[in-house]
Amino acid sequence: MDRTLGSVPAAHSPAGDPPGVLDRHTHVPTHFAPGAARRALIFAAVVAIALSAVFVVRRVWGAREQAALATDLKDAAARPVLLDVVRVRAAPAERDLTLPGEARPFVESTVFARTNGYVGKYLVDIGDRVKEGQVLAAIDTPELDDQIAASKAKVDELKAEVHVAQTATEFARTSYDRWQASTEDGAVSVQERDQKKAELDSSLAKLEAAKAEVALSEAELRRLTTLDKFKVVTAPFDGTITERQVDLGDLVTAGSTSNTTPLFAIAQSDRMRVFVDVPQASADDVTVGTLATAVAGGHEFTGRVDRTAESINLSSRTLRVEALVANPDHKLLPGTYLQVTLRLNRPATPLQVPSSALVWRTSGPQVATVQDDGRVKFVPVKITRDSGESVEVQGITAGQRVVLNIGSQAFEGDHVQTRDLDAPDAIHPVAPAAAAPADRPH
Repeated sequence: MDRTLGSVPAAHSPAGDPPGVLDRHTHVPTHFAPGAARRALIFAAVVAIALSAVFVVRRVWGAREQAALATDLKDAAARPVLLDVVRVRAAPAERDLTLPGEARPFVESTVFARTNGYVGKYLVDIGDRVKEGQVLAAIDTPELDDQIAASKAKVDELKAEVHVAQTATEFARTSYDRWQASTEDGAVSVQERDQKKAELDSSLAKLEAAKAEVALSEAELRRLTTLDKFKVVTAPFDGTITERQVDLGDLVTAGSTSNTTPLFAIAQSDRMRVFVDVPQASADDVTVGTLATAVAGGHEFTGRVDRTAESINLSSRTLRVEALVANPDHKLLPGTYLQVTLRLNRPATPLQVPSSALVWRTSGPQVATVQDDGRVKFVPVKITRDSGESVEVQGITAGQRVVLNIGSQAFEGDHVQTRDLDAPDAIHPVAPAAAAPADRPH
């Protein structure tokens, strides 16, 4: 039996295969449609045409974008550079100058012994607050006690000698008077008369010498008695004990030389002296009465300059300034390092510009100014004071426009437009905006 492709019905397959199964002899699906290959070719062609169209559109779009960018760049190159400017203005009449300082007590003293002896007891220690005249310590002075006793005995002895001399003088005077009365007739020798007068004069001289010895001895006794009062060491003023150098039984020597040991150190800190070294450049601006604010440990202390050294230190080129600040709560401790801000008042205020306006050249600092015609001009300046964010300069005039952060954006003679940061909405001159190309995609 002849078999033609697709001529044998599925029901009459020799093996009884189900429909849709390849024929054992032809290997062709029984449901194959002759138009499927054509449809596949058409689909592939449509996809290729679509991809080509997308590619062309992308190329055209990119070309337009490049043309628009080139136009923008050309317009930007043709327009003047926009620079930020500020106006030169006078510096504030008041300015703050912050410098390191040191706190010291208003009064401080080291207490030495005024008599030799041994520390019998001390009644205060470091940190104690004392009043003027309060007893700090007691000194045992056995040698001084003996000297006082001997001096008193010496005074008593000399007083007895005065009494003897006074009795002898009275006797000599009485004898002279009696002898003179018994010789009124004038029958007396010159020699006898001179002898009696000499005896009286000698007695008077011995009496005066004895009295002088008593006075000298009493003066020595008073000196020793005064030293005896220094056995009790007292506070010279109201203050705080900051040092104690002795202990019980220590030998102390009178005096304040390098070989003697002090007993105590006392400081009065209700008010504090704050010392600041002001640089020479600012020395003329600091005067007596200048407001001073000291900060230490989170606390602020206010006072005023009380005096200045009126002389520049040759080694540091600074002016020593002393300010007095109130310290009623004793929060500011003597010796504290602190930051002191001086409020300076200047009668003649210089001109200032922001630090970012400076341009550093080999010839020195300059600022870029914008002239009335919109062109850049570099002007050399002299810096008189640098305060960080701004500098005080000489060489320019008030009201001039200076450029900030010019860098390499513009050079001498370039025509620019400016944006005044003192009035941010003002741009001078304002260049007309370039029109967008008609074919620029949006």
